[in-house]
Amino acid sequence: MFSYNQILKIVVPLIISGFGQSIIYVTDILFLGRLGEVSLGASAIAGLFYASLMMIGFGISSGLQVIIAQKTGEGKEQETHLFLLNGIFLQLLTALVFTSLYFVFDFLLLKLFVSDSKIRDATNNFLNVRILGLLPYFLFYAYRSYYLGIGSTKIISVATILMSALNLILNPILIYGWKDYFNGLGLVGSAWASVISELLSTGLIMFYYSFHRKSMKFISKIKKEILKDIMKVSLPLIFQHFISVFSWFLFFVFIEKMGSKELAVSNVIRAVYILVMAPILAFSHSTVTIIGQIFGSKEYAYLRPTLLKIIILSVAFTFPFFVLSYFQPFWLMQIFTNDEGLLIQGEPVMKVISFALLYFSISMPLLSAVTGLGDTQKALLIESISFVVYILASAILVFVLRLSLPLVWCNEFVYFTSISFLSYYFFQKRIKHL
Repeated sequence: MFSYNQILKIVVPLIISGFGQSIIYVTDILFLGRLGEVSLGASAIAGLFYASLMMIGFGISSGLQVIIAQKTGEGKEQETHLFLLNGIFLQLLTALVFTSLYFVFDFLLLKLFVSDSKIRDATNNFLNVRILGLLPYFLFYAYRSYYLGIGSTKIISVATILMSALNLILNPILIYGWKDYFNGLGLVGSAWASVISELLSTGLIMFYYSFHRKSMKFISKIKKEILKDIMKVSLPLIFQHFISVFSWFLFFVFIEKMGSKELAVSNVIRAVYILVMAPILAFSHSTVTIIGQIFGSKEYAYLRPTLLKIIILSVAFTFPFFVLSYFQPFWLMQIFTNDEGLLIQGEPVMKVISFALLYFSISMPLLSAVTGLGDTQKALLIESISFVVYILASAILVFVLRLSLPLVWCNEFVYFTSISFLSYYFFQKRIKHL
């Protein structure tokens, strides 16, 4: 059984890397918020569109993590390396396919979702560069899944900190320029900063693994059977993670119809949200590893009490951010914008988000526990049902009832309540049969 200290040993490096990951996501907003509402709105749409594509690679890596965690629990270390190498091949192939598809259908997709021509053009310019980051990021996810699966998370935090530090340094230089040596690229400069940062941090984690594994013999270890095993577990997770982010993308598309001011405010709120959810995501990813290892070792009696410990820690680590978000919302929003109008309009939304965080800290470990058991089809079902409920509720709040922005954001409670109840039901049902 995992103790609180053992759980924290896995989680704490992920929390550190999670904040680094959050900085990567929000750095664009941090600097682009000074360029105006069009750039801010474009970065919101582009960021969520790109994140939707990233979830395909993340889904593959999540399936890989489940397999590696269970193999680790079974004591089959050599097989974990074999699965990693096949996962790398699969990630490379997938990234190349979706990068190519984007360049064929890019403007048609954006025209379908974005009505404002200025925001659409800016989004397209941003994504034409940002999409180049899919390949290094998919590779990064493959190595990340390995180190998550075996419970060795320090290298993940180091690589992510490097990524975020480079992104933070390069963003202002590439957006605004540097003295007389370089003219800024504006919105596109932020995209280049992210791509370069991802390339270098992926190179670091690849070198780290190669240093510890002298001979990989990459091509000779690509096996059709292993690729099928990875895809069998990963395919539901690909759809699950894609749906998760795509639901937020559609939510922002709905908000864009409310007006550019509402979209700009929501983008600032999204940036704060991403920053403060880092501990929750760390506990979520760790839950997959911990539950997977317990399941692999066949010590089923420890599943429920260990999950309860994870949830208690998740809520405890989230509570300070709840307090800060509710009582000092301006502190967090001012990181990303100095526009007084956006700050005033965003304050009531921040109070809604503060309570949503507590719901989030419970629902995500519950959903990840279902995934850790290998029930990836059930995890997809949970996400799919919650997606339908969330989008229908969003459409009603925005287009039928025409509510104010804070009340529209209350839809987060609908989503997390659905995730929590369904995840608890399927987790309890599965462990009764073990």
